[in-house]
Order: sequence, then structure tokens, then C-alpha cells
Amino acid sequence: MGSCPPVRESEAPTLRDMKIPVALIVAGTEDLIGAVSDAALTAQVLVAECSAADATNTAAQMRPLVMVMLDEVYEADPEGFEALARDVRARIMVVPRGFERHALEQELVQLMIEAEQKRPSWSDELRR
Repeated sequence: MGSCPPVRESEAPTLRDMKIPVALIVAGTEDLIGAVSDAALTAQVLVAECSAADATNTAAQMRPLVMVMLDEVYEADPEGFEALARDVRARIMVVPRGFERHALEQELVQLMIEAEQKRPSWSDELRR
């Protein structure tokens, strides 16, 4: 019986290797999660959610293009969220409490495009 050579861990595919565009909702309300989920259909992105306390770990694992949060969440730690966004090369979308769904969708799509353009190409990242 022949045997296959073992797959080295560095060669095994992971979610990060698949490069799925992600919008991460930080401490979102039901309304925000619903609106971002609807907008994600147009933007063709995966939506993930986390608490403010889990934002650092979740963002590091998922590498979102955009982190979405209500203004009061952002205002609780603006320097921390800005530093996190820089670290994972994401954009931050701060949403006012009384947001309009249509405006949110347009802004999310635009931020996803901008974030994708500013991030190095996936092939450049893999060569490092």
C-alpha cells in the first residue's frame, strides 16, 4: 500500500489562506447586525460578530477588511480600535445609533472596496 507524504502545517489550507473578505461587527445591536448582513449580500462579504472584549482576537484571526461598530462602542476606546485596525489593515466604519439602512449599505460597499485596494495583494502576502 502506497503512502502519501505528510502535509506540512505550513502547506495546509486555512480560512486565512482562502482570503474571504470579512466585515466584522463589534458589539453590534440586532438592528446593526441585520443591516450589515443585508448589505453584505451586495458587498459579497462574510459577516462576523464579536464583543468589544473579543475584538482584538477575532480581528487577528479573521483579518476583516472593515470593522463595523456603533459610535458609542467606538467612543469607548477610539485609540484602541484605530490601533487594531492598523494592525490588521482594516477600515473602521462608525455607525450612528439612528442609521439609515440604505446609507449603511452604500458606505459599507465603498469601505470594502477601499480596504481591498489598500491591502497588499494576496500573492504578495503569501510570498512573505
